[in-house]
Amino acid sequence: MKIWLPVLEAAPMTQPRRIAVYLSLATEHGRGILRGIARFFHQRPEITVLKFNDPRVYDVAVLQRLKLDGVIARVATLRNEATLASLGVPVVNVSGQVATPRLPLINTDDLRVGQLAFRHLHGRAYRNFAYCGNSTHLGSVQRFRGFCAEARALGLSVAIPRHILPQGDQNSPYPDVTRARLVAWLNTLPRPVGILGFTDRVALELDEACARVGLRVPEDVAILGVGNDLARVEFAHVALSSIQLNTQRIGLVAAETLQTMLDGGCEPIGETLVSPQKIVTRRSTDRFAVDDEVVALALDHMREHVGNTIYVEEVARAAGVTRRVLELRFRAALGTSVYGEAQRLHFERSLELMSEPTMTLGEIAFACGFESPSVFATAFRRRFGVAPSAYRKRHAPVF
Repeated sequence: MKIWLPVLEAAPMTQPRRIAVYLSLATEHGRGILRGIARFFHQRPEITVLKFNDPRVYDVAVLQRLKLDGVIARVATLRNEATLASLGVPVVNVSGQVATPRLPLINTDDLRVGQLAFRHLHGRAYRNFAYCGNSTHLGSVQRFRGFCAEARALGLSVAIPRHILPQGDQNSPYPDVTRARLVAWLNTLPRPVGILGFTDRVALELDEACARVGLRVPEDVAILGVGNDLARVEFAHVALSSIQLNTQRIGLVAAETLQTMLDGGCEPIGETLVSPQKIVTRRSTDRFAVDDEVVALALDHMREHVGNTIYVEEVARAAGVTRRVLELRFRAALGTSVYGEAQRLHFERSLELMSEPTMTLGEIAFACGFESPSVFATAFRRRFGVAPSAYRKRHAPVF
């Protein structure tokens, strides 16, 4: 008896490829992007990923000896863009330091970072604002523009002073003369003032400058950084609030883009911008800049009970006044109603919890004081113009 076995055709071998990744691996930003890249290529054994710290200047001869099929890199200068563009292989830029029209760019939406920052500080009743960054980094310029644009969107005509810092090395301390100028600038600002620092490194310098001249954080100066780099924000004199960027998604999208280019797909044009993930509030912005003690007591009560439905009568009772008196003083101090501020706090909390992978939208709704998931979904859509599920999908980190 003969048994005939089917002959299975061997699957075609996928062509092995080598790509190089050039990032600042000493920073949380660079490591986050690398994690997103690693996640994408984890299931693609035909791809060999070579990891390097990004150099000041790329050497064509060195790059050619590596026999690369593609590159993902932090491109900080036009000279570096020209070098990488001349290699004849697909290259993706993951740095917003300069515009790179010859290379596709995957980067944080820096305008959105500035907008979120202003809303955060304005929502804490600060009415004086400032920005600290530099003028040579495109991302810094964009964050300042977003900061100012949000002020205009809210109908405010406020002057926003800006202090320019040198670009420098992100991991080296500023020289004494730079720090002295920063202190002098801080002393010119009206107080209380809310300041956005271009990065967590800048925010840490602001914190140290305040400590040197006896300015209280956040009572005199509220400080907000960008990047949520724990090696910086938690080692300040006062733990620093920070905007957490979605760096893993930047890495994932950059890897997807490079793969498409390697497979012969159309080369993407221009920028792909990734929204920041959330604001992580710590002590440096964890107060409201109000002089009215009754309003301050009410705000403290509301923040303590943000996970429950907040009733105006209970807030008034906690502040020791009638509902009408509280509403009048709220309007005078904050320009909004008690209910309006309660809603803002609930939504602020919901945006923080959106990035928690173990929580369902229903659990988030109840944790933020909404009566039901459906009430939360309706209110969220009315406020943000999109369903909570769509918002979460768009802004969620890579898990």
